[in-house]
Amino acid sequence: MISQRLIRLVAQNADRLSNDLIVEVRRDPRTAAYHKLSEEDLDERAHDLFRNLGQWLSSRTEFALQNRYEAFGRRRCKEGIPFSQLLFALNISKNMLLSFIRGAAAAESASELPLEYELSLSITQFYDKAIYHAAAGYEAGARASAEPPPGELAVTLPGNEVTRKPLS
Repeated sequence: MISQRLIRLVAQNADRLSNDLIVEVRRDPRTAAYHKLSEEDLDERAHDLFRNLGQWLSSRTEFALQNRYEAFGRRRCKEGIPFSQLLFALNISKNMLLSFIRGAAAAESASELPLEYELSLSITQFYDKAIYHAAAGYEAGARASAEPPPGELAVTLPGNEVTRKPLS
């Protein structure tokens, strides 16, 4: 059984966790492309995760996770965020959340350690699935942007250069 107290604690601290995540993503040179994104976009994404963590871990289906994170991956691809930076930002989020859980559980008795472990494992599994679906969405976004618009034909030339020719 996952510690509901720790999940509630994450939701109660969603503002602080979101702010800390945004500061870290904006500070880290390995997420430089995120520096150009709006504060609102970053805040919305972080708050969605931290406020709804309990739902994501217990009641949301794989299908809901797939829809949410494939859309996230497509959006980041469209925004020109390099895939490596998308992955790194998700890992910053995961590590920040796990660190928060460890700190919150350390303040409690040793009897909560198994619950902390189970929650940490669930969070890790959640992020594994989220990363997979974000990657699938990113790939779909990349394929869509490589497709020629209606009325054009993509022609691959020697050396793998792609040119677009109007259909006549």
